[in-house]
Amino acid sequence: MNNSVYKLSLTDTAAPEIRPGKLGEFGGSNPSGDAYGFTNFYMTRNGQPFIPVVGEFHFSRFSYLHWEEELLKMKAGGVHIVATYVFWNFHEEEEGIFEWGGDRNLRHFIDLCAKLDLPLILRIGPFCHGEVRNGGIPDWVFSKPIEIRSNDPGYLALANKLYREIAKQMKGSLYQDGGPVIAVQLENEFMHCGAPNDAWGYKAGKFMTSGTGGNDHLMELQRIAIEAGIKPLFFTATAWGGAAVPEQGTLPMLAGYAYTPWIPNQPPSREFVFRDLHHTPAEPVNYDTREYPVAYCEMAGGMQVSYNARPYVPADSVEAMTLVKLASGSNLLGYYMYHGGSNPVGKKTYLNEQFLPKITYDYQSPLGEFGRVGESYDRIRTLSMFLEAFGDVLAPMPTTIPEGQSDIPSEDTSTLRWCVRQKDGSGFVFVNNFQDHIEMPDRRFRIELETSQGNVSLPSTGEITIKGGIGVVLPFNLDLGGIQLVSATAQLLTKLESDGEQTFVFYAHEGMTPELVFRKSSLSSIDPGAGTVEDIGPNSIVRPAAGRRHVVRARTSDGHEVRILVLTREEALQSYKVSLWNKQTLVISDSHLFVHNNRLVCTSSNSEVTVSLLQTGTMDLRSNKGTLARKQDGVFETFKISIPAFEPSLSVSKPSGRSALLKIDKEWPAEVNDVWLHIDYEGDVAEAYLGTRLLTDHIYYGHPWQIGLKQFRNDLDKGDVHLAITPVRKGTVTTFVNQAQVERFEGVEIAEFRSIRAIPEYQVSLFPQRI
Repeated sequence: MNNSVYKLSLTDTAAPEIRPGKLGEFGGSNPSGDAYGFTNFYMTRNGQPFIPVVGEFHFSRFSYLHWEEELLKMKAGGVHIVATYVFWNFHEEEEGIFEWGGDRNLRHFIDLCAKLDLPLILRIGPFCHGEVRNGGIPDWVFSKPIEIRSNDPGYLALANKLYREIAKQMKGSLYQDGGPVIAVQLENEFMHCGAPNDAWGYKAGKFMTSGTGGNDHLMELQRIAIEAGIKPLFFTATAWGGAAVPEQGTLPMLAGYAYTPWIPNQPPSREFVFRDLHHTPAEPVNYDTREYPVAYCEMAGGMQVSYNARPYVPADSVEAMTLVKLASGSNLLGYYMYHGGSNPVGKKTYLNEQFLPKITYDYQSPLGEFGRVGESYDRIRTLSMFLEAFGDVLAPMPTTIPEGQSDIPSEDTSTLRWCVRQKDGSGFVFVNNFQDHIEMPDRRFRIELETSQGNVSLPSTGEITIKGGIGVVLPFNLDLGGIQLVSATAQLLTKLESDGEQTFVFYAHEGMTPELVFRKSSLSSIDPGAGTVEDIGPNSIVRPAAGRRHVVRARTSDGHEVRILVLTREEALQSYKVSLWNKQTLVISDSHLFVHNNRLVCTSSNSEVTVSLLQTGTMDLRSNKGTLARKQDGVFETFKISIPAFEPSLSVSKPSGRSALLKIDKEWPAEVNDVWLHIDYEGDVAEAYLGTRLLTDHIYYGHPWQIGLKQFRNDLDKGDVHLAITPVRKGTVTTFVNQAQVERFEGVEIAEFRSIRAIPEYQVSLFPQRI
């Protein structure tokens, strides 16, 4: 056999037993009749299989003035459910004094999630971790003669008080009462790990207890929560590392991290190797995995840089981990973090965990500190769009692992990594060519499947190439609006229906020639447009032209028309599926988009924005700023919005190589949403001050520092922004004690600003003009 040809028989693959499982009796509906529920294999939404995307966003780590915009960006990015921590020490830093205002206003955040139709999971502690001081336990708790994270009556009394305060903020917000809160997590990583005890103070490296009491303690916390009025549709528990998991009413959640500060000199991880997680979890767990859906609440959306470990998390890894977990059977995908932020400053101290930045919790996440949009935001949005359109098809499909795949060494760069999810001969092939800490080569391959619906080859003849660092999802034997798709070497992105016409959207990965194979018996005609079509046996093979200007038009055997678009990879990364102006549409733009008040909001660092909309019809659109030009662009209409370019006023003086003083004008035109400082420097740690206020900080890890200024804008005329670098030392440090500790250093100290720029971020809106 050619070593680039991979074969798998699926004809004897048993369908999974879909049954209620341990969560079958949990779930419920809201007053509008919308409902969530469970089987042992997947979550349901209004009775249909559902694979939700969950995005972690800590409200208290972001300015409340901008929560709504950031939540809208999350929703546009494909997030179905928001998760957030309620950090005890952020709200009761001083005993008996609870703070729920400003950036700590949990109720306002809940209400915004309700307004934007974003279900919410609250993670309410008492212990949270989340890289905050003492894992969220206030310092004053350690002065009590109690055992934390246990059934000690004194500790439970404090938990009861905390939960009752949270319940006041939550009143009326449970899903069954018409609110957004569908689930609550009690505790975190219980019986698995603790956090640094920063209240100890005498020595670094002291850790809090991982907890005692097992499931009994979690059930006691659940009893206290329910008595306080916190009774969601279901509870959740972080279940990795042998953590405790109550058997009833709790969804166990898993984690996957590849760039980890807690593993020195980390070798390539096993997070990018396929396995069947429903039957064989990635690590030992304290529950029967066959009774619950596989659910991830902490897939790495990035990683926070710490002083002692400074990993860089590439966007490729976030996309690849999503693909691998999905292929391995996960039917809930949760990103930690999806949206980073900034720690608040406490009354008595900073509230960060030791060795981490005092303020920044950017996390290199898809959306970062100050609302930074990262490259991974576009990558995982394509997969979220796929799940929104085809998740009900994928969710009941079990994972089939080809022989030897689960045992592939992480360091192996020569074996193709692939698996299948399928049911009744219909499904998806997953191929991953990414591995952390290793560069993967381009690979040629051909996959041949024996299915109950006939044999399938990807591609139909010859081989295709997958580039190093990417993954791909290839469908086979799917029904596309009455047309039978036998196979495709392009990835499904989404589907739309408007005025009775269905459109299916694929995209072609670089180096992977797109091919669509259809069963001829399901077609009455097919027009490949700028592509070609060839009939071979029972199939019609279409080799479409990729790009939004091209369309394949097919007519089913009973006369319905189906449109097929095959975008380029670049176009797919610029695509959004939105509900706008009473219809669903696909939008491709070189800006970032979200929908607000029936307007399409476009945000970009360029003063010219291009937006291409599918199916606008005769609608007359206008922009709220700038000039607007439109043209027909195949089946799209393309709008070009031109805004007067703005050059922010920035003057920089450098009292020393370690300091820079910035004068920044706070007068910005209306079309400028923010001004970003892009700071390219080399050093150890950098801090930004406005007067005596520490705005944010940055531990150097080889990539530029970005600071959004809009939340500080009104204070920019009060003084200079001071950037200070602590130098990195390259040399030898000798320490000894001579009455006091003495340090001798021989070498060079590096602290250098390479460039400091102010870059405007423009924001304009498109909306219909009624004539």
